[in-house]
Amino acid sequence: MIVAAQPKQFTLKEDGNVYFQPDSTNPLPGDVLASIHKGESLLQPVVKLVEGRDFGSESTTDVLAAVETWVKAHIYTMLEPLFSLVGDETLSEPNKEIALKLFAHTGIVPRGEVEDQIAKLDADMRKVLRDKKVRLGPLLIFLPDLNKPAAVKLRAILWSLFNDKPLPAPIPRDGAMSSVVDVTTANPDFYRAIGYPLYGPRVIRIDMLDRVINAVYDTAKEGKFQAQHKMAEWMGCPIADLYAILSAMGHKQLEKPAEEKNVEAVVAEIVVEPVSEVTATPATNLLDIMESPVVVSEQVPADTKKPEQKKPELDWFLLRRGKAHVAQTERAPRTERAERPERREFTKPDKPAFPAERYAPKGQKFDKKKSSEDGERFNKKKHDGKKREEKFAPPNPRMYSAEAAESDNPFSVLQSLKLK
Repeated sequence: MIVAAQPKQFTLKEDGNVYFQPDSTNPLPGDVLASIHKGESLLQPVVKLVEGRDFGSESTTDVLAAVETWVKAHIYTMLEPLFSLVGDETLSEPNKEIALKLFAHTGIVPRGEVEDQIAKLDADMRKVLRDKKVRLGPLLIFLPDLNKPAAVKLRAILWSLFNDKPLPAPIPRDGAMSSVVDVTTANPDFYRAIGYPLYGPRVIRIDMLDRVINAVYDTAKEGKFQAQHKMAEWMGCPIADLYAILSAMGHKQLEKPAEEKNVEAVVAEIVVEPVSEVTATPATNLLDIMESPVVVSEQVPADTKKPEQKKPELDWFLLRRGKAHVAQTERAPRTERAERPERREFTKPDKPAFPAERYAPKGQKFDKKKSSEDGERFNKKKHDGKKREEKFAPPNPRMYSAEAAESDNPFSVLQSLKLK
């Protein structure tokens, strides 16, 4: 019965127990069949069957093997994006190192731990990571597909078992964008491993946190940025928690002048009382109510829309010091090329200048006789021939002499050669 059961008949609960439902049509989890414990690695827990349970005709070994197979398949199914990333043998070396880091940290790793590998990525390598659904955030590298509640619960169980923490683990409610925790007892490593990093008084779902971080760096100018209401809406927290979260990220909050604080305090204390349509004087009986004068207020047209209340501007922050904080330095001017040594150039003979009348005014013909009278015309053909002769004239021959040596050694003959 258990050995041939369908996968949906098994359930892993937050307490680390595996439940089995004999009826495949029953949605209830059933009874406890086994439990998982700390294994050799975080993603390879040890399965132990419940002691004293009767398995009928099925042997304990077969039942244990069936439960172990289901646990492995369940972990692979819930964390499939992580396993498919590591199992790709076509990844380049930098991508493999990033994938192994993500695998060791259950899908989330601080960017600082893989900054050297990210610097080696080219456009094609980054595209491969995008296809694998890897998000290279400004502070964290993660897999968004692991934000599903089932994957969050499974990682919480596995991390707690491997780190000798009690179960059930304290996880946020399913799909929560953020949750308030006790900072004094909360474990940052645990919440980061399940996809809810801890900043300030809250743990924030990684995709919402990444959206806030990107908005911070996208709107920052000259090392400063202003908090926005949409940031608090994304994380589902009040403005005070937003300020605490931004401060926990390393950004420094700028205090407002005293005058602005006083104006905001006065505006906050103003209470607008609603105008009633009918105002009646107090009465003690029905006769007094009938005889009391009634004052009817002015009717407000139904089509009149109330003006939208403008949200107050939030505080400014100094951007956390880092690569994004440092302004881009101006590119240094290109250095001039070193001057080359002067080359010996062929000296050209002086050209005789053309006479001023060489080119006649527009509309007139050139008079050769008049031009020859002013001076001897420049003979280009004759000049080029003379230049060619000078250029290709053979140099003066060098004379070498050698005295015969008594020895037949060739080196002694070469030594006797002298340049005259």
